[in-house]
Amino acid sequence: MPFGYYHVHTRGNDRQQIYFGNWSGRLFVRELGRVTQRYGWRVLAYCLMPNHYHVVMRIGDAGLSDGMCELNGRVATISNWVNKRKNHLFGERFKGWLIEDEPYLFEVVRYVVLNPVRAGLIQAPQRWRWSSLRATLGLEPAPTFLDVDWVLKHFSDDRARATEIFACFVEEGVGRRRPVPGTDLRAPRATRG
Repeated sequence: MPFGYYHVHTRGNDRQQIYFGNWSGRLFVRELGRVTQRYGWRVLAYCLMPNHYHVVMRIGDAGLSDGMCELNGRVATISNWVNKRKNHLFGERFKGWLIEDEPYLFEVVRYVVLNPVRAGLIQAPQRWRWSSLRATLGLEPAPTFLDVDWVLKHFSDDRARATEIFACFVEEGVGRRRPVPGTDLRAPRATRG
């Protein structure tokens, strides 16, 4: 659906690693930025995990599938070349869920940036380098494709206050389970895209 909001998710082949260190994190962010610009996407949140990644975005009129194919294809090709691999980096085709209401959209954003905490990789979500959270909180420069302003405006018109409120919103989600498409088949308010 053009101009719809989506939560997309891709796993490594057989749940194997897709993140091999800082170079692969930089590769993912660079390619996400390139594809975002080419397809007119607006990214609201992302998180690169050791064996999968999540992106929350608003797509443009060019759609979702071609851009995801290009993103995964370029990341896989370059990663395989660097690692001298020949097999698939990613498993099945990406999964994408249309998000149909704004409150649920922000629940998904929170879910995505809390992924490293839920996986037991870190205790404080802002410590995960390969997530959009640090940029959204102003702890590092935001990549040009990340729409920090759009996210924060939903919490307050005052940037400093919005950042505070958003940080609290994220922290409130630690230890809290909320069904998100792709993690619970009974998840409400979203349809597969």
